[in-house]
Amino acid sequence: MNTKEVMITQEIKKVKNVLNNLIKAQENGDINMYIDCFLHVEKLINIGTDNDEYWQGWPNFYNYMRRMVELRKGLHIRSANTSINISNNGDTAWYAQLIDTCIETKGDPFRLEGFRHSGVLEKVDNQWKIVQSHISVALDESNDIMEN
Repeated sequence: MNTKEVMITQEIKKVKNVLNNLIKAQENGDINMYIDCFLHVEKLINIGTDNDEYWQGWPNFYNYMRRMVELRKGLHIRSANTSINISNNGDTAWYAQLIDTCIETKGDPFRLEGFRHSGVLEKVDNQWKIVQSHISVALDESNDIMEN
């Protein structure tokens, strides 16, 4: 491996660590570990699975997620098929993964397997931080959204 490939491999490991910490924080209800995964700026964007789950800016997202992280304590979350890429200049990363977890939407908890989690991280002060995150749910093929 050449020097650039080694650097990219090391950076991918650091990004993977942030994503793993994001999961651990939710499993343990550790809000401090959770907030450490994000860049606390107005350009932060997070999109959830419901129509009203769109947050721009750190304060808006934090105010919602603080309660959610604390409520999820003790739940098992599993990630799979994580793909991470690093930009050529080494200061931006993007990821996609599948997540199995228990979530709450509109006050009702339920187990959800294979939802999609993707996002972007920025390297600031030599630390990777999430600046954009999107969670989506695959539409079951048996659901017909088109009316005849």
